[in-house]
Amino acid sequence: MILESDIAQYFDTCRPDNLKQFSTLEGFLGSQLYSEPDLQKSVDVQVAIIGIDETRNAYPMPYAAKADNVRYWLYQLAAFNNLKITDFGNLILGNSAADTYSAVSYITESLVSGGVIPIYIGGSHDLTLPIVEGLWRAKGKIEIGLIDSCFDIADSLNATSRSYLLDILRKFTSSVKCNVIGSQVYFTSQSQSDLLDEYGVDKYRLGAVRQNINSLEPVLRDCDFVSFDASAVRQADMPAAHQPSPNGLYTEEACQLANFAGISDRSKAFGIFGIVSHNTPLDISAHLTAQIIWHYIYGVSQRENDYPACDFSRYKKIFVKLDTPNTDIVFYQNQKNDRFWMELPQKNDVARLVVSCSKTDYMKLVNNEIPDRIKKAFVRYGI
Repeated sequence: MILESDIAQYFDTCRPDNLKQFSTLEGFLGSQLYSEPDLQKSVDVQVAIIGIDETRNAYPMPYAAKADNVRYWLYQLAAFNNLKITDFGNLILGNSAADTYSAVSYITESLVSGGVIPIYIGGSHDLTLPIVEGLWRAKGKIEIGLIDSCFDIADSLNATSRSYLLDILRKFTSSVKCNVIGSQVYFTSQSQSDLLDEYGVDKYRLGAVRQNINSLEPVLRDCDFVSFDASAVRQADMPAAHQPSPNGLYTEEACQLANFAGISDRSKAFGIFGIVSHNTPLDISAHLTAQIIWHYIYGVSQRENDYPACDFSRYKKIFVKLDTPNTDIVFYQNQKNDRFWMELPQKNDVARLVVSCSKTDYMKLVNNEIPDRIKKAFVRYGI
């Protein structure tokens, strides 16, 4: 995929002048980026960094966002020799937030269809909605992961940073599967939790992340898009989050989740949102945001051409018989990296349904214990 003229017109610059100083830092991202228009047209870029300073639909009010603050730190981090990365610059905002949404949706569809992974630096979290719309047009049925401290499903006529998820669930009822990771119980009502259950949304609270973060790897492995709200990170580590909280993810957990997302061969887009641009001590929020993005890109650089980039013919096939009559679970194991997938039993010869899982899930089922990952899959798909 190249930066065609119809996409180029949506951006104001490919590299802000005040960041060009990093282009001479050999071995670091600032020197690796294909940022001039002629270079973007001459290489098959794999990752595109995009800034979107749109916050007009932020709740309770707009705020100042500046993606360049994140770029300042990102350009100083280590480069990836096996990836071709470009920075398209900052999106020119539309006359209204709806105009910006249309541009984001179109750009997402175009890049994903061309095999480029867009990484968005937001902007408010409602930008997730047009990204999902663009992905849906490019790929059809998709699964998304939302790393957030709360459920953004406030019933509103217009999409905002606190209601966009409800708009996604209503618009894409059967074509977008959703996971919310890192939610905190005091920010979520029982009625909200019940509503997400009705829509088949899988929820993983902050305590579950902290107890066993590796259990989230299969969840994120199945996500086509991961949207990260900076407010999911605790205030001490992300003081410039739009809606900070004293509790939340630690820095290492945030970076690990981003890495899980990036290493998945299914992941087609990534975004982090909700960083206010006012200065903080040592600009730690922008610095951490850059490191979260770096860990996602590092994951991309470490991909192993796993499912769905390849079929299961090269994997070991394992049958596990359940106590339920005539019910078997088929597992597939990549013996090189010890990753597992499970094929769920289906009725009436419908299309094969495969979900990622862990070796622990497999071992529990072998011992006649139904793990949570499989229980959630059974409920979600009505098995």
